[in-house]
Amino acid sequence: MVSNPGRATDTRRIRRLKLPQVIEVQADQAGSPLRLSLGGIWQDVAPARRPWRVDQHWWRAEPVRRVYYRLEIRNGPPLTVYYDEIAQAWFRQ
Repeated sequence: MVSNPGRATDTRRIRRLKLPQVIEVQADQAGSPLRLSLGGIWQDVAPARRPWRVDQHWWRAEPVRRVYYRLEIRNGPPLTVYYDEIAQAWFRQ
């Protein structure tokens, strides 16, 4: 059991995730993203790190099976996209 520290929780430490948005992605034969459409403009991407897989809740009615990619784009900050293997769609996190 965690004791009560006697002070209010600092909400600035909590990082909220944005809701995922559907995104158009062109991938290679292995499924890795090559290009994506941002604002209707196709941009080439490069991996910023190795992809990682999330397989959770396989025993529930709505399991999670995703492959995440951290990508570099030419004129912008890195972004995270994932391929949802159940929905068979790409999303921007």
